[in-house]
Amino acid sequence: MRTMTAYSLALLSLTLIPLVSYGQLLSVPALPAAVIDKLDQSVSRSAERLQALKQQRLLEQQLQQTLALKATLLDPLLQLPAVVPVLNSAGQPVWNDIEVEHGLRAVEREWLLLISIAQWQQLLTTTPELEMYVQSRTELAMLGLQLVKIQVPIELDSVDALRYTLPTLLAPYLSRNYIYQSQAANQANTVTDAQASTETAIQVGKATTDQITAVQQVVSSETTAMCDRPIRLGMIDTAIVPRHKALHIAEDRLVLIQQNFLTDDIPSSYSHGTAVAGVLAGNNDQLKPLLPSLTLYSAGAFYAQNAYQQGATLDSILQALNWLVGQQVRVINMSLTGPDNPILHEVVSRLAETKTILVAAAGNGGPAAKPLYPAAYSDVIAVTAVDKQLGLYRWANQGDYIDFAAQGVKVLTTRADGSVGIESGTSMATPVVSAKVACMLAATPELLLEQVLLQLQQQVIDLGAPGKDPQFGYGVVTRP
Repeated sequence: MRTMTAYSLALLSLTLIPLVSYGQLLSVPALPAAVIDKLDQSVSRSAERLQALKQQRLLEQQLQQTLALKATLLDPLLQLPAVVPVLNSAGQPVWNDIEVEHGLRAVEREWLLLISIAQWQQLLTTTPELEMYVQSRTELAMLGLQLVKIQVPIELDSVDALRYTLPTLLAPYLSRNYIYQSQAANQANTVTDAQASTETAIQVGKATTDQITAVQQVVSSETTAMCDRPIRLGMIDTAIVPRHKALHIAEDRLVLIQQNFLTDDIPSSYSHGTAVAGVLAGNNDQLKPLLPSLTLYSAGAFYAQNAYQQGATLDSILQALNWLVGQQVRVINMSLTGPDNPILHEVVSRLAETKTILVAAAGNGGPAAKPLYPAAYSDVIAVTAVDKQLGLYRWANQGDYIDFAAQGVKVLTTRADGSVGIESGTSMATPVVSAKVACMLAATPELLLEQVLLQLQQQVIDLGAPGKDPQFGYGVVTRP
């Protein structure tokens, strides 16, 4: 009974409410135009932020995909055993290529001292027992220094132990005899077409109309020489096959001057250097030379670590640099990478003082890899690789030290077996920039490194973020 009464009272109260239209109940005062504009702008900014966030997430996903794919592929560096015996032509062991601290590789218990003759004599006075460890003493005449190679007992095989033994003031430049690697992809790193489809560039933003046009220009200019002037160029690499059908050695085309810096009758490797030479001077129905009139000074410093990988000791590289400077070569191509060390850094600095320009591969360690040397030194031009669509090579190192990019993915070039085939890597991009720099110096010999860098910046296709960025440096160097 009480329930029916409450319900009746509720109905009665509703009938007493004045009748008001829905429009009157929901009406709100109109907002000022300025407020509406601010609301529109806020919505627009929110949409832009959302789009930027989506783009960032997409780039992160692409990076993760690249790193994941790299992890699934065969990497010969990871397959090298802790000790790799280096053999001479008779199959006898000469020395051991070993893994040392931080995963680096070096000659077992070998150390280098870069020192003046006077410092060396004073060092022997204070530490006469050092004489018994000496393996060789090599004069680097063009640098005014002496390179002393020593082999120490196991108890002295560290920087701390040697620094404790040797007076720092008399031995300021001390380093392991590190081993440096060539920087081209090889058969162990080849991928299927399905895998290659994920090799999309890690770009910043979308390609502009100008960049799309630039792609077409790059593709159409592949048969154009960098310049027609007679060029002198040096390179440190493996030896070059001298009788390749696509390397026409003749006085008016290609003059090849080779010097071997492998000691103890260690067999030379030919594959990597032949591929680099093919980028510079390959000439047949399939290849057109970057430099049709080239005198190439080739310093052979690499031996075979396995079927795919080549290594060069630091002492061989330093002797090769000294020889090339003696040949009065202004531009040296170094398609190799390795660790930072005080000896290499000092030599690079001294070469800069002689107006010698070094062009080096940035490395194929991947986007998360640490900087590699000599490319990461400020006195060296560091080169990364792009494909024909101007996409960044998926294994290219990235970082603030990257200066320029050039085509280095699926490059047709010469091979050591006499054939022509596809190669990829920052090694294949480096000779493009070396050729460009050599042509600039041939036209204007008085140019210094800073002036060369400035002129190159004005002639590249700028990709990625405007100006210099960690992926492409200042941009892509192309043929004229």
